[in-house]
Amino acid sequence: MDDHSPALVATDLAHSYGAVRALDGLSLTAERGEVTALLGPNGAGKTTAVSCATGLLRPDAGSVRVLGTDPWRASPEHRARVGVMIQDGGLTSGATAMQLLRYGASLHAAPLDVDEVAAHLGIDEFARTLVRRLSGGQRQRLALALAIIGRPDLVFLDEPTAGMDPSIRRRVRELIRGLARTGTAVVLTTHLMDDVVGLADAVRVISRGHVLASGSVQEVVREHRGPGGGVTLRATASGVAPDAVPALEQSLHEAAARHGARLEVSSAAAADLEAVLLDLMDRDAPGVEDAGSTTRHDDAPSAGAAR
Repeated sequence: MDDHSPALVATDLAHSYGAVRALDGLSLTAERGEVTALLGPNGAGKTTAVSCATGLLRPDAGSVRVLGTDPWRASPEHRARVGVMIQDGGLTSGATAMQLLRYGASLHAAPLDVDEVAAHLGIDEFARTLVRRLSGGQRQRLALALAIIGRPDLVFLDEPTAGMDPSIRRRVRELIRGLARTGTAVVLTTHLMDDVVGLADAVRVISRGHVLASGSVQEVVREHRGPGGGVTLRATASGVAPDAVPALEQSLHEAAARHGARLEVSSAAAADLEAVLLDLMDRDAPGVEDAGSTTRHDDAPSAGAAR
């Protein structure tokens, strides 16, 4: 396969669970050496799309190619080139964290250095703890390590920073960017818009089984911000003592309220992206008609938390 071709190509995917249409003509790509974020509400079809891409489900129609191969028919050697992080599931509970990580590494011909990965993600701090006794954030770090330990050419990461403190979240972001720099295609699903803004080279917004918007974060925000969209104000305060920050934030909230506005403390780009996502979900809701849009309006679950 040409190393310059996309790592993932899905074309007109359709899949149903009984009467529920989970994928309805979904088409998307994920490039090598890039982080691609899949965003959308509960029931949007993201999990089903990933399941089709990893060979866990066979789509009813359409095609999907992972590293040039149909994942449903893929060999064990091909599957070893694809990493999958499953949120809070699939971990053997009777082993210790390091035993499980070393076992995962042993399944690959040229794995990453186990000790280096463990140190970077802080797994060495709970190396001898049984998996069933790990906290949610610790399980997330271990699941991430298992997904990448085999040096995958394509890796699917589900909420990789969920339940992690800021310092570990920063390490995880560095690790994900490092994976992309080495040529790995990273497909990311997350609720955290700051993670998307800080990591994603490309964004695919999915709703009711099809893609509503595609491009970089900046392109999606620029092309899909509604004419009545909010205004993002960016302020930088210097010379402020840490213990004075709460009072300063309270003053800003009160000032915004006097103008009938609501202030949300977040990065400007993340706030912009979240506003666009909410607007896209509203416009794609069942029964909504938008004469100026080519978006389809068939029945599906309403917008909610990304999944």
